[in-house]
Amino acid sequence: MFALFASLLVISLMVSAISCWHYYRQYRHVRQRLLTVTKIQTQEKSTAKSLFGWEKEASPWLRWLKRLESRIDNLFGIKGKYYLYLGLFITGGISWGMSGFLPTHVRLALVLIVPTLGFLGFFWFMRSAQLKQFDQAFPQVLGQISRAVAAGISVPQAIAQVSEYQQGFLGREFELIRDRLAIGIGLKQALEQACYRLPYASFHFFTVALILNQENGGQLREVLHSLGRTLHDNSAIKMKIKSLTAEPRMTALILACLPLILIGIMFFKNPSSFEVLTDTAAGHNVLLYVVSSIVLGLGIINVLTKVRP
Repeated sequence: MFALFASLLVISLMVSAISCWHYYRQYRHVRQRLLTVTKIQTQEKSTAKSLFGWEKEASPWLRWLKRLESRIDNLFGIKGKYYLYLGLFITGGISWGMSGFLPTHVRLALVLIVPTLGFLGFFWFMRSAQLKQFDQAFPQVLGQISRAVAAGISVPQAIAQVSEYQQGFLGREFELIRDRLAIGIGLKQALEQACYRLPYASFHFFTVALILNQENGGQLREVLHSLGRTLHDNSAIKMKIKSLTAEPRMTALILACLPLILIGIMFFKNPSSFEVLTDTAAGHNVLLYVVSSIVLGLGIINVLTKVRP
């Protein structure tokens, strides 16, 4: 049993490592291309530090934590963030209380694992919901900025107009960009900070377009119009992919729920057999194998059928 679980764990780690390496190669390739395009001025004549200059001196972990906090603020809001932390704390307490039949080290592991999985699941859910809203609203923002630029309005004024008329989280983000521009922060720095809060490819392309237009000039209206048309086509392709992969995803979800349903039926129909799962070492191994196989199977199917943003 241990050998089977170890093999499943090794396979899951290999799949995760291959997926992470694939994403890293794509990210590195895009980053190199963007650096090649935007590398115009290698040295800044100004010696004044920016308001965000502390990031250059801080440790990588501190920068990562600050960016994660900004991302959480964007997804959940200030109040929602504290409710999230409170929910994670309560989840850890419930995990400790409901696992009294397990050894102490397993209970401690559950106190750490269950809230972490809950946070990741809720984070993924909120991110998916925000991404759907972003795909629907961002082409309108691009059109509004494009029309404003065509009418002779500057980019900061166009951003201010978006913050006044756009609703939802995009309106709040552009309002934050407007406020940073108002206190003297450069457009490039304000957009870089916004990219941490909205880490979506289309917003990154929008940021690069504005920065290049500020440094080199060009036909910004045509660039934004082309980007908006590309986003519209990309949304149609993603909807088509979702419809084509709906059947295997639903099948995997139903198959993953079957063991849980059978265990629940066993608990009510034959409690003595259920106690074998909770009170014996062999039962613990069976439960561990069931949970590991379900998580591994859902992870593999999600990787194979995931629609890339």
